[in-house]
Amino acid sequence: MKYVRLGWSGLKVSPIAIGCWHFGNAEPWMVELDDARKVVSKALDLGVNFFDTANVYSLGRSEEITGELLKDVREDVIIATKVFNPMGEKPNQRGLSRKHIMGQVKGSLRRLKTDYIDLYQTHRWDYETSIDETLSTLNDLVRGGLVRYIGGSSMWAWQFSKALYASEIKGYEKFTSMQDKWNLLYREEEREMVPLCKDQKIGIIPYNPTAVGLLSGRYMKGGRIEIGRNDMTRLQPDSKLAGLVYKPYVEPPENSEIVRRVTEVAQDNGVKPVQIALAWLFKKGATAPIIGTSKPEHVQEAVESIEVGLSEKDIAYMEEPYLPKPIAGHK
Repeated sequence: MKYVRLGWSGLKVSPIAIGCWHFGNAEPWMVELDDARKVVSKALDLGVNFFDTANVYSLGRSEEITGELLKDVREDVIIATKVFNPMGEKPNQRGLSRKHIMGQVKGSLRRLKTDYIDLYQTHRWDYETSIDETLSTLNDLVRGGLVRYIGGSSMWAWQFSKALYASEIKGYEKFTSMQDKWNLLYREEEREMVPLCKDQKIGIIPYNPTAVGLLSGRYMKGGRIEIGRNDMTRLQPDSKLAGLVYKPYVEPPENSEIVRRVTEVAQDNGVKPVQIALAWLFKKGATAPIIGTSKPEHVQEAVESIEVGLSEKDIAYMEEPYLPKPIAGHK
């Protein structure tokens, strides 16, 4: 495994991160401890040291599973988690206020079975709390040793720029990473966020890098993306993820052509379509795409993608059909 620096920091991470959203009990497609262990074991065997979760995933169960599976190798791995989303019905059980962050970091540390969090991320932008309050709180966590680095996720580029500027003028800890939605079927982050991150030396750790598996090509039927009754529960039209899947990924007609081209390029290169999708992200400047999976073989495929080469001709061919999409991931 060839490790890379996360943004401007000296932190070394594997170019593939394991997304632990699949670990838990909130949805039928999630897996509990025994099946999650297979994924983590495969990742560790292959040299993956970067694991991403969030307090809200299965209301803490994902963190519990992640912590249990990594406790014996704690000093060898990088654990990332997030804070923002509701963890209860009370008014102060959500957001990025000092009260909520200070309370939630303690819960995450307990569930993760660790004394510190390597990368603590704001899960979304909080319109009700000043960025100064949020940053000063995160700064205190770093200075107090509970957190090593801080990162952001899914926001407008102007908001991220504001946060970076506030950190600079106030002397607060600076974000070292951005976790945004980025793949061949959703490229809106390339307009402003990706250039901003490159300019400021911020690590880019995209989530949803294979477009919920659609870039694998296995949902192509008759030349177009189709998701039927026998496909995964999480992609069904009436599932909780339907709005996140159908409108941005399945409905746009040009997306089927992009998937077809990805499959064609994969065949020409003797690899799998998902490996081409990940190789494209590496070529575009991603630091460590986050792979959410419950299957060890998917981890193997992802790690192998690090060595997959793409020509400029291949990249242009896959990108050519893309059309602008409505913003997804933040609002």
